Amino acid sequence: MNSKKTLAERERELQALLATPAGRQELQELEARYHLESGGHRPPGASIITYILVHERNQGLIG
Repeated sequence: MNSKKTLAERERELQALLATPAGRQELQELEARYHLESGGHRPPGASIITYILVHERNQGLIG
């Protein structure tokens, strides 16, 4: 059984992706996918990490 990641664990993972161009591309792809799933836009001034975390928490992906 897979246990859900904590908010802090997932946030660290996403922040680590910012360190490389490939990681930043992955974040942009996640944002685009989550936008299509929910129809929600990232609010002006909100970080991509916050947008992803909020979406994942709302979907029950973060414990």
